[in-house]
Amino acid sequence: MGLLAPLFLLGLAGLVVPIVVHLTERQRREVVDFPSLMFLRKIPFRSSRRKKIHHWALLAVRALALALLVAAFSRPFFDNDVGGIGTTLGPREVVVVLDRSYSMGYGDRWERAKTQARQVFEGLDVQDRASLVLMSKGAEALLRATSDRGRLLAGLNETDLSADGTLYGPALKLAQTILEESEQPNREVVIISDFQRSGWNGDEGVAFPAGTLVSPVLISDETTPNASVASLILRRDFFSGQERMTAEARVVRRQGDAPEERTIVLELDGQETQTQTVSLDPTGSAVVTFEPFTLSDMYTLGSIRLDSDALPQDDELHFVLSPGRAMRTLVLEGANPRQDASFYLETAHISEEASFEIEVRRSTSVSDADLASTDVVILNDIPFPQGAAADRLRAFVEGGGGLLLILGARSEWRTGLEEILPGRTGSAMDHSRGAVRLGRLERSHPVFESFAGPRSGDFARARFFMSRDLELGPEGQGIAWFDDGSVALAERRLGEGTVLVWTSRMDRFWNDLAVQPVFLPFVHGLVRHLAGYRERIPWFTAGQVLDIADPAGLVFVADRESELPPDVDLVALTPSGGSVTLPATAGPRFLELEQQGFYPVRPPGMNPERPLTVAVNVDVAESELEAMDPEELAAAVAPRDTDVVIGAGGETLSVEMQARNQERRQSLWRLLMVAALVLLLIETGISNWISRATATSFEHGGSYVPSNT
Repeated sequence: MGLLAPLFLLGLAGLVVPIVVHLTERQRREVVDFPSLMFLRKIPFRSSRRKKIHHWALLAVRALALALLVAAFSRPFFDNDVGGIGTTLGPREVVVVLDRSYSMGYGDRWERAKTQARQVFEGLDVQDRASLVLMSKGAEALLRATSDRGRLLAGLNETDLSADGTLYGPALKLAQTILEESEQPNREVVIISDFQRSGWNGDEGVAFPAGTLVSPVLISDETTPNASVASLILRRDFFSGQERMTAEARVVRRQGDAPEERTIVLELDGQETQTQTVSLDPTGSAVVTFEPFTLSDMYTLGSIRLDSDALPQDDELHFVLSPGRAMRTLVLEGANPRQDASFYLETAHISEEASFEIEVRRSTSVSDADLASTDVVILNDIPFPQGAAADRLRAFVEGGGGLLLILGARSEWRTGLEEILPGRTGSAMDHSRGAVRLGRLERSHPVFESFAGPRSGDFARARFFMSRDLELGPEGQGIAWFDDGSVALAERRLGEGTVLVWTSRMDRFWNDLAVQPVFLPFVHGLVRHLAGYRERIPWFTAGQVLDIADPAGLVFVADRESELPPDVDLVALTPSGGSVTLPATAGPRFLELEQQGFYPVRPPGMNPERPLTVAVNVDVAESELEAMDPEELAAAVAPRDTDVVIGAGGETLSVEMQARNQERRQSLWRLLMVAALVLLLIETGISNWISRATATSFEHGGSYVPSNT
């Protein structure tokens, strides 16, 4: 038994008041009418206190009523653990929100969290109902509004950690819905979490129903030293006809007492190929560069592993690589080009990644064989081809190829080009008296996406002395403009491919863009966009969804998107050893990437040597183990008329907060107040009865007895 306000027990001193009243004689004032006072004689009379109590029952009722009032103000409660609710006024609706994000895997946090949830379920009364809501970046009501304690405990035992991060909004919204639908007179939500700060932004819009008791339970540790593989850069290079990859891993350490050395391993297809040692400061990072390795097989599985610590989920990073193909560009510059007309274009195609191949041809015509192995065709200051060559170029673009026209002095307009180009080309414009500069750029366009960030490139430094006029047609779209308002770069979609028109040359004769730092990434952006190139994704993040039936989506995984026909059933094996069936369908086939590791996808009953495989990693932002103040979250979601009970300093509530929690849930003071009121009503009845009985006895000549004794 405990008291929330024990100082009120001093009020028990007031129990002496009824005793004093009962031991004190009160003079009875009887009114007697006399015709004259001359017949009365004043006789001195000495009064004394009586030392004997006559009405013990009345005294006991009054004393007990006063004691109950004092006890009610002392806010008593029965001692119980944090999970047990104790005696309440009516059945309850309890929602347990259990955080299963991978940061709860730090040390023994997950087991401690499940222990707290188990205590809540074991403390339920027969009429209580409970729900188990699992929280990560999504929310799942594993069990909803059930009184079956066995089901709740069994479901809790089967629950495991996820590879996802933390978002409070979805889980708390789901808990709010369950409480709003409940008809139980008492509602409570218990939030068991490490209260990852990154998962809360304050505008989730969650507000529990009035009267809901919010009980956060913080699962924490005094210190949280942790190291993780924070990022990985994979660099491609072509050497002697082979594709080489270089892995560069960044390792971050948070908290610690002294520098330490950790072992980091590169695995390829399950085999350890390289091992290095990295020295980490208590709060620092280091970059580990592995030796280049040859990439020759499709779907090569790779992993970077750091020796395990208290949070093993962020100690590894998986990836899948497949040999790529260099983008081939064919430049046509005519039979008699200017000297070095394509020099800067050729130079820009030579990059560290060497993912471009360029061929410059002094011709104005192309064959089907040329186009079959080409991704992008550039017409560098030449008239547009005519006849069969023009038809081949149009078919090439409509089939998914890219075409870039660089306009110069030799570019000419002719009838029929309006069906191919984004606009009608005009005469050359001389800006030599006042050079124009690039003014407005559509930086959201894929060509300029590498310049979208601040200080990523200044096109305004390039001066343009000449350009050709371009009047956009209805199918054309401007991408870049000079500061005089004329079009610098325009685009048109033609079938599955793209046509771009650049209205000034790409050498130093008409402008000096070729010697500016932005030229190389600009040319790369042009070629990648025209070729329809999309960077291969070596891994996905847990929680993402991949549509296996979408060829455009599979391009991000590998080039061979056609190897998964829609009319064949597929099975995806999960990293934990389970399987996900992907039946043949004409619509989407979604694969939820919920676990960390590799997901091979193949037809059932078949075991290809190298099936299409997807790598999945955890979100490293969850490795930031800094916890928010639970009071901040509880105050944001609790109804205004509800006392918020906050866990402090660990996975259990503090003694004071636990007492407040128990007292509010039991509300014994209400029962005591009702009992005291009933006793006072009884006391009034007994007192009135005694007064009337005493008056009647006195009138009939009985002995005088004061009414209060």
